[in-house]
Amino acid sequence: MTWAIEALRRGEVVALPTETVWGLAARADLPEAVRRVFELKGRPEEKPLTLFVPDGPERYAHLDEPGRRLWEALVPGPVTLIFRAKVRYPGCVKDGKVGLRVPRWEPVLELLSRVDFPLATTSANPSGKPPARSREELEAYFPEIPALDGEAGGGEPSTVLDAVEWVVLRRGPVSLARIEKIAGRTVRVKDLRVLVVCTGGVDRSPRAAKWLREHLGLEARFAGTLWPPEEVAEAARWADLVLPMEEAHREFLLRLGVEPEKVLEPLGVPDPHGLDEETRARIFSYMEMRLWEVSGELKKRLA
Repeated sequence: MTWAIEALRRGEVVALPTETVWGLAARADLPEAVRRVFELKGRPEEKPLTLFVPDGPERYAHLDEPGRRLWEALVPGPVTLIFRAKVRYPGCVKDGKVGLRVPRWEPVLELLSRVDFPLATTSANPSGKPPARSREELEAYFPEIPALDGEAGGGEPSTVLDAVEWVVLRRGPVSLARIEKIAGRTVRVKDLRVLVVCTGGVDRSPRAAKWLREHLGLEARFAGTLWPPEEVAEAARWADLVLPMEEAHREFLLRLGVEPEKVLEPLGVPDPHGLDEETRARIFSYMEMRLWEVSGELKKRLA
């Protein structure tokens, strides 16, 4: 660890394992060190690096109250929060904003506890290639870069939230729904994903998912509670929000371990399976009416 601290102080680049993937890091207050990171990755200069910070965010950024709640609840952890910048580090600030992160990973936490400067960081990969998730992948990409001991956790890259515009820029381990609950406000995303759940996944949810795609332009899938639980759970992980048809479906999702914040109030649409065509038509007409009623709630999350 001491060698890494000294290398960073001299302006060298070091590889760090995080709870997600491997990263490259350099001293953020040395422009030549930051420039070296861009050169190693072949990273476009218009894409800023993220700061790993050794102390509170107030030294580097302006936080409003929702942003402060997010920082206190989610950091350290797999989330990058973008705020209005106080600092002017070249390569780390764009349009007056700066991204801050503190990984929940012991080697990085120990390193940050022993330095008095922030680190300019990015995932360890040449631009356009997947981030290194193992030491072998890291060494294949950057054999000349010294690395801390340990391994990366191998999880998906961090959630990236612009907490100025309140837009999720990259999905990750921290969901849009959880962010909304902590921040106490609506958060948007470019391509909102909605999962519709009924019983068999043959009548209501396929029609509802198609309606959401055609009328609201959302990414929508469907599932049924009679499906293998692991398939439903995987679909729920994909989704930003989950829309159940009935209360029984909502309860099933919660028992399955789906985040409660993701699960919307049930539409209250009864099962049309096996009923006569006239009754089915009335049920589907009612379902469309209910979808129109919730459409405003969904559309306000579209960036």
